[in-house]
Amino acid sequence: MMNKSLYVLLVVLFFCASPAVARKRTPVAVSRNYSSMVVNKDTTVSFCYCGAGKQVYVQTDMLFAGEDSTHYNDLHTRKIKMERQSDGCFHATTRPVQQETYTYCFRIGGKRKPDPLNKDTSWQMTHKWNIVSVGGTSQADLYLPPKQEGRLLQTRWFDSNEQRYRRARIYLPAGYEQIVNGTCPNGKYPVIFLIHGFNGYEGSWMERGRAIQILENLVARDSIQPFILVMPDCSTDKQEDHPVHHTLGNNLLHYSQLCRDHSLEFAWKDLMLHIDTTYRVSGYYAIAGLSSGARIAVNIANRYPGMFQAVGLFSPVVYREQMPSLDTLDMATEYYIYAGKNDFFLHSGRRFHKRLSKKGVPHSYTETIGGHTWRNWRLYLTDFLLQLHQH
Repeated sequence: MMNKSLYVLLVVLFFCASPAVARKRTPVAVSRNYSSMVVNKDTTVSFCYCGAGKQVYVQTDMLFAGEDSTHYNDLHTRKIKMERQSDGCFHATTRPVQQETYTYCFRIGGKRKPDPLNKDTSWQMTHKWNIVSVGGTSQADLYLPPKQEGRLLQTRWFDSNEQRYRRARIYLPAGYEQIVNGTCPNGKYPVIFLIHGFNGYEGSWMERGRAIQILENLVARDSIQPFILVMPDCSTDKQEDHPVHHTLGNNLLHYSQLCRDHSLEFAWKDLMLHIDTTYRVSGYYAIAGLSSGARIAVNIANRYPGMFQAVGLFSPVVYREQMPSLDTLDMATEYYIYAGKNDFFLHSGRRFHKRLSKKGVPHSYTETIGGHTWRNWRLYLTDFLLQLHQH
């Protein structure tokens, strides 16, 4: 009898307590007017995610202050756990980070989710990442949005005999379209072509490379003159509405095939015709490429001798066949080679430097710390632009 009464009492207590439990578990209403990512003055970064989830993390390639950056790898990421707070959202704040440009995304229940409130994004192979830039040094401040911005023309297609259409992104500097008294006061502009690596596409230099921010901020500092930037796509394996991104494994499997793809070199005259007839260009051209894009840049310079006043090779993957032909070489063309001491292609840059020296080809060679990363390529682009201005 006692056991039955105890059972009834427990049942009553359970149902009495259930509404209170339910009320306690009801999530707090969340305002959608919030910032998902904030860079703080002490170089910490605060993240906020308001949405469903049990375990939420920030996945990022950030380096904390004091960590060794010489072996930094763009593909190496860390996870930072986010905690749900009284506002119903998940929050996390990093330790102070090194001033640089980084990528991140959220991981919710083990699945990655780009930050929907941060429109600054970049493709890295098959995944889209969000970008955050932490300023505070003279170099890192170059990666932040400038006060005066030019105009980025979204993907442009140009006729090519090699293929019906090819893609390129074109940036026109601030003031390009300004007209005073019926004339354009800034006249004509020099052009820089930037070639991406074998994992990239026409948006890579703009997104991860921060090419536009670097250029505009250097112009704002009166360190260089304005340039038109042309960022073509090297691959023909693209659709009209969006790029096709492959995994690292797929790219490595087809690496030799990609190295034999000279379609951009063959289509270059069509791109030049499009640029020359569409935009106000001064006739000064420079070209630069990173990694395997450096090989393409040299191939184009060799194929069209005398076209470029400067050729930039960033962490180059170049071989003997990319040596400029001394029979057609214009000695007015200057080569700028950059490589990191921890770069697994360092030997390629050193070997090319020695061959140019042996043949008496005008060039400069710079070794830095670090490896085969965007962290270095942004530095190389900055120095390359400054070198062009001095000449």
